Amino acid sequence: MSIDSKIPSTGFKGLRENWRNDLIAAFSVALVALPLALGIAIASGMEPMAGVLSAIIGGVVTTFLRGGHIAINGPAAGLIAVILGGIAVLDDGSGHAIHYVLAAIVVSGGIQVIFGLLKMGRLAYLFPSSVIHGILAAIGIIIFSKQMHVALGTESNADSTLGVLINIFHQLPNVNPFVAIISITGLLLLMFYGRINNRLFHFLPAPMWVLLISIPFVYLFNFLEPHSMDFFGKSFDIGPEFLLKIPDNPLDCIIYPDFSKINTLPFWLTVMSITIIASVETLASAKAVDNLDPYKRNTNFNKDLIGVGVSTMVSGALGGLPIITVIVRSTVNVHHNAKTKWSNFYHGILLIICIILLAPVLQKVPLAALAIILVYTGYKLASPKVLKHIYDQGIEQLFIFMTTIIVTLQSNLLYGIIAGIFATLILHMLLAKVGIRRFFKLVFNANSSIKVLENGVNLVKLIGIANFMATVKLNKMLSTIPQKTIVEIDLSQTRLVDLTVMENIIEFKRIHDNQGGHVTLLDLTNTIHRQHIIGV
Repeated sequence: MSIDSKIPSTGFKGLRENWRNDLIAAFSVALVALPLALGIAIASGMEPMAGVLSAIIGGVVTTFLRGGHIAINGPAAGLIAVILGGIAVLDDGSGHAIHYVLAAIVVSGGIQVIFGLLKMGRLAYLFPSSVIHGILAAIGIIIFSKQMHVALGTESNADSTLGVLINIFHQLPNVNPFVAIISITGLLLLMFYGRINNRLFHFLPAPMWVLLISIPFVYLFNFLEPHSMDFFGKSFDIGPEFLLKIPDNPLDCIIYPDFSKINTLPFWLTVMSITIIASVETLASAKAVDNLDPYKRNTNFNKDLIGVGVSTMVSGALGGLPIITVIVRSTVNVHHNAKTKWSNFYHGILLIICIILLAPVLQKVPLAALAIILVYTGYKLASPKVLKHIYDQGIEQLFIFMTTIIVTLQSNLLYGIIAGIFATLILHMLLAKVGIRRFFKLVFNANSSIKVLENGVNLVKLIGIANFMATVKLNKMLSTIPQKTIVEIDLSQTRLVDLTVMENIIEFKRIHDNQGGHVTLLDLTNTIHRQHIIGV
């Protein structure tokens, strides 16, 4: 992708100057967003159109409020487990569980708006890096275990994620081959899509090809009518229940929240889970998109929280899912040479057109095709490669990572985050060899400072314990350093420097060096992940 050196204009001037680039990029994004939105909604226990509605709102509403430039907003797989958990804990037998969750989504969006107005976007840095990785891996396992049954045409009544995962193997003799062949075909396409060297084939993204290639199987096996088919002497049911349910009138998908549970603990646990996961994912993804931006523009994180918060409130009020900044669709946007925020707006408009024109086609899409897309997504979040990456950073990071996963799978995401943070603090106290009182004193009362030496070098001296709780203060110090200057970060007087702090320092070094400056790290002997630093 080639770019010119001029940073694209913003606002309506940017729209006039770059509409062609942004519209072309948005077309590719919409083709990726449509199957993902449908699959995420179904996996979350919602109607398929709830996902598309959320993606549309993420485009046409968030664009005007957020602080990013070329990011894409919409529903995300990372919140599937949160929504499922909310439906489970708020289910009182009345059949209104989804309506209660929609109310929790609206309240969560309001809290995000408050966070943004109070300029609390920086608080996302307070979560330990390995805890975040652990949460994402746990989400991947939850998605994988539940969607594999849909992909294979089997069922599981297990109460826990581990039980659902184990039941995949127990249910292998009951796999519906006419459903499984659709999933296997889709999986092969997802795995080998990047190796197919054909420009015409790559005109459509892999998820859209999975949907299109699945439709001939619907006619081949006649999924349109309920009947049975034999396979090696065993009969299997086939029918419309295996197909995507899209109303002829898309407006029929709109449902409204019920706030009658607002005075209960399960309601607020759901609200906090949605708020924490959505906020952390949004800010982490926004930061990642800034790194991808060829023009190196920076997102206003506080404004981004306000944008996704308002959009989430609108989405929940109409029956949709939480809105966040999504990294996969944003990456597609960047790679297709988007210039401004208007590509996000266009992708929302294109989704409206897609639903109006393609509703009859989407009604022929098997659920297995959407399920295998999410199975593939879940596997990537929790693959052995992720485990190896964490292990390479140190055995202590693996301990935090695994603690977070295990507690999340046994309880929920909120308790998983709490357990991961608690495990991190205990581990840091043991490594620093200090008591609780002195530990927190070394974190919060350390006299870390920054000063300019006579030779013009900016000396950043960290003192005491520099762990995830010190990242906000550290980032504030680093933000005062002018571009194109020499910086030395002295760690010689630290008792411990954790992975989260080092990742922030390394990110600062990367950005500062790219802007014409030079950053040197002094004395890394007190860090607890030396292998990670050496690999930088």
